[in-house]
Amino acid sequence: FGAEREEAEAHGQDTSINGFFGLYEFSPVADITLSGGLRQDDHSRFGGETTARVAARWAVNDLITLRGSWGEGFKAPTLFQTTFVCCGAVGPNPDLKPETSDAYDVGVVYRSSDDRGEIGLTYFDQDTTNLITFSFGVGGYENIARAKSKGIELHAIYRFTDWLGATLNFANIDAEDGTGAQLIRVPENSGDLGLALNPDGRLSGVLSLRYNGEEQDPNGVVDSWYRVDLAGEFALSDTIELYARIENLFDEQYQQILGYGTPGLSGYLGARLAF
Repeated sequence: FGAEREEAEAHGQDTSINGFFGLYEFSPVADITLSGGLRQDDHSRFGGETTARVAARWAVNDLITLRGSWGEGFKAPTLFQTTFVCCGAVGPNPDLKPETSDAYDVGVVYRSSDDRGEIGLTYFDQDTTNLITFSFGVGGYENIARAKSKGIELHAIYRFTDWLGATLNFANIDAEDGTGAQLIRVPENSGDLGLALNPDGRLSGVLSLRYNGEEQDPNGVVDSWYRVDLAGEFALSDTIELYARIENLFDEQYQQILGYGTPGLSGYLGARLAF
């Protein structure tokens, strides 16, 4: 359980939000874990909201685990979102409302008998009311009355040897607004593939491939893209470690948001000192 408070001030305006939350987790039998939580948020401008979450996990046997959850969400507009103006608008949107949501997910995880591999599949479904998003049309932030996202997430891990392993993450998301139009900046397909090298000794490294599918944007379509990154570490001693990272190894030209550039081939080098 806990409590938190956040205060914000900008352009002569100020807001505050108080949050109180609690979580209870228990196991009625050895292989089943249940949890439930409540949260109360009180916003100085948008009032209060109570949200809940429940989750369950069942270890069917040593190889298979089933899990699921249901929960609600609440997000009040930030002070930046209620005061930001651009693109010829005469003022911020005075009708911006808090965002609320409810969602559930169910999934299964399978682990290999030799403990080298794991694969998991999750289905999720989320409904959002008054989704907060940026709009050039209103010159600031606005609400999408209804939005729905559903899809699957897949993850896999496998260790080929004690020093070589691979990871895979993939998501397929169907995200639409109340009219059936695709939500902006949500790719239908995305994922990453990683290869980790950690031999006995001082050197370790990771090679990763990231993929982002085509996205809708208010002013057009953002093409799909991929990027390859490489990272490594070398221990000079028990206390000094060098690390290096290369991002966008093949100097791919891509955009994450239409009209916003991204770095080309980039390198980073550093050192860590442990006491």
